[in-house]
Amino acid sequence: MLEFSFEIIDETKINIQYKYGNQFFNFNLFLFNGNWTLHPFDGILIENREMCSLIVADLLKNKDFHVMLAKEKIMLSQLRTTVNLQPEDPEEFGINHRIDDRSYQEDDGLMSYIENHSFEEILQLEQQQIHARVEFFQQIIQRMFMEGIGPEDADFGKVQSIIRIYKDTFDRLGNINDTNMGDYNSKRW
Repeated sequence: MLEFSFEIIDETKINIQYKYGNQFFNFNLFLFNGNWTLHPFDGILIENREMCSLIVADLLKNKDFHVMLAKEKIMLSQLRTTVNLQPEDPEEFGINHRIDDRSYQEDDGLMSYIENHSFEEILQLEQQQIHARVEFFQQIIQRMFMEGIGPEDADFGKVQSIIRIYKDTFDRLGNINDTNMGDYNSKRW
């Protein structure tokens, strides 16, 4: 298998699989508010910022990744990440939260994001990420099924449960957005 592969879901979403060492890691590249954002899906990356920084830095050097970005007309300098990649010691990894070298402190970046986005925009981003998780686990269950693993298998049942949980969460988030939250300015933070 290749060390880099991708699947274009639609014009605003691309699923990426990247091999680092002997392990494959999954990312979602999605368009939100005019910006392309790279989001890691593996818990090990979300929980371990240093490892995430190393893997994303390596991905950013990958020529196949560059070609994919160019074909999709995505500027590398405009790419963002959903995980703060700025290390405690900036010299340690040489990568920032915004890849185009505009560094933010974690709190400043979070506050800036909150101040510049409405609740509905933040909720929509959350729904997009959950929808991508549903698709990810549906791909797992399809692969399990293709390999002859069915509902009688305990892991198959666990994956089905995860899909149901994510779908329920997606629906419940949609209900929040449909609920009248008052007559406030959309950017009221």
